[in-house]
Amino acid sequence: MIRLEPYAQELIAGAVQAPHDVQICDLAVAKKPEQAFRKKLMDYQPDVVGFGGFSSQFRVNKGLAKIARELVPKAVICLGGIHPSSMPTDCKYPELFDLLVRGDGVSAMKEILQALESGRALPETDWIIPTASPKFDELAGKPPPAIHSDGITTRPRRDLVNMSDYFCICYGEAGQRVKTLFPEIACVRTSVGCPSRCSFCVVHFLANGKYLQREVEAVVEEIASLKQDYVYFVDDETFINTKRMQMIAEMLIGRGIKKKYISWARSDTICSHPELFELWKKAGLEFVYIGFESLKKENLSAYNKNATPEQNRKAREILRGLGLNIHAALMVNPDFDKEDFLTVQQAVKEIAPAEFAFTVLSPPPGTKSFMEARDTFICEDPCYYYDCIHTILPTRLPLKTFYRYFAILYAMGAARIPARVNKVKIPLRDQARFVMAGVKFGWQLMTMHRRYDRKYW
Repeated sequence: MIRLEPYAQELIAGAVQAPHDVQICDLAVAKKPEQAFRKKLMDYQPDVVGFGGFSSQFRVNKGLAKIARELVPKAVICLGGIHPSSMPTDCKYPELFDLLVRGDGVSAMKEILQALESGRALPETDWIIPTASPKFDELAGKPPPAIHSDGITTRPRRDLVNMSDYFCICYGEAGQRVKTLFPEIACVRTSVGCPSRCSFCVVHFLANGKYLQREVEAVVEEIASLKQDYVYFVDDETFINTKRMQMIAEMLIGRGIKKKYISWARSDTICSHPELFELWKKAGLEFVYIGFESLKKENLSAYNKNATPEQNRKAREILRGLGLNIHAALMVNPDFDKEDFLTVQQAVKEIAPAEFAFTVLSPPPGTKSFMEARDTFICEDPCYYYDCIHTILPTRLPLKTFYRYFAILYAMGAARIPARVNKVKIPLRDQARFVMAGVKFGWQLMTMHRRYDRKYW
């Protein structure tokens, strides 16, 4: 369980300078999202409305854009985020959106505001596309432009959201008593992009093959300014530049900045640089997310992971020896049979204690593999179901059976979280909250086979 602040929206808001004003409406934390959105539009009466999100949220964004058209008809309505960046021609709805922003929303917002301020026509660039543009259909299959320097240097506007709404899970250390299982957390981005080319990942496509890094001093300054004790690095892969990460850790320690950090790292990086993670442990690193994906060599090769089962196991032992908690991400293929699921169950037992996440292998929207699989999708709107949990490809097992085994994996993972295995003392209310959330999620998985618009099985 983790709920992160709308960091991308905060960065875009950071591009809005006086005399302009900006507000953020994070519907992910609203009890009644549509009502909250309508109220925000009526009270604020914005001149520009921007939406962002993943492919699975595109339907929702279309519905919200329709509401915006009704309540603020003169506003310029923009759509950004992963879906228009990866599937722009899927977003051609000029009656709903005036502009699509592909990739760098920070620089795009500056361009849009300059045009409105000077009375010029809305811009048309390689990353800002009017939905009425005749060039629109030429974008199919093309990655978005690389991010501009403004997109990596702008500071987020955290003052526009209630930071108490955002939390992570703190599993603590063996025998420890923690004040809460769900401490507040802030996000920090130190880089954009990743040089790896994992077959299931869309990052290299969205970043146009680039890898950009912020200045070390700027990263440390942002961390120092945070009120929250926990920091989540939202980089696509934080520890790619190991020398740079060493500099950041040494600077944090030297300045006496005491925070707890959560970060992604590759198993091969951990194996090659155990001393770096020992240093980061001293700096406050508490939780490492690792895309193990599998402990089977043939699966890792198919995923183009460029890692081995031996590296996965060694990385686990290195982190365990340092007393760091592990988030283990494992992948399930749609063509898995019962024996394959049993193999993943064995991996869970071997890797534990850890927090586990399981995802269903799906081709990322906009990529070549997605286009090649079009005729095999089991749903009419595969982008809507691209959420790492729904399968958009046919399964070898009956779909109901597939999700029953999938739910079992999550149940096994929940029973092996570090806090439970290490007997960390947690407030009773937080235990109840965790259990109730798990029961709700488990029921959703068990009934996942019903959650499609149309059935093909």
